[in-house]
Amino acid sequence: MNIKTDEIENTQEYLNIKEELEKQIDIYIQNNKLNNKIGACHYIWEYKKELLKMKYNIDWKSPAELNPEVIFD
Repeated sequence: MNIKTDEIENTQEYLNIKEELEKQIDIYIQNNKLNNKIGACHYIWEYKKELLKMKYNIDWKSPAELNPEVIFD
């Protein structure tokens, strides 16, 4: 089964901020102690979605949104 990802992740606009975005997400994970917790991906994706919209004006869809038939932990 192929898990769909948002095509926005392949754009230059996204790639230009990817490193900074990942650093901010890592800080969020550490601050909220989400390492290896069941269901953490949903909190991380929600944060990523909000951060992309608010800081970069990028509309991003999470894997859960793009793959409603898949159960993510």
